[in-house]
Amino acid sequence: MRAARVFAGLLCMLASVAVVFLLGLGSLDPAAPAATTPAMVALLPSVALGLSVFALGLWLVFGGRRR
Repeated sequence: MRAARVFAGLLCMLASVAVVFLLGLGSLDPAAPAATTPAMVALLPSVALGLSVFALGLWLVFGGRRR
């Protein structure tokens, strides 16, 4: 069970880095239309998604340890 949890956590962290990388390259469009909002505000939902997936990955990797 622990190995599957760590593997899933690492996959989540890798996916979040890929989302942020694709946003940086411009190949992933932001969720909000860029014509009506400033550029940084338009990227907020997509970056928040990447950060939340990264946080989920951290929780999966480090959250199951008993002290």
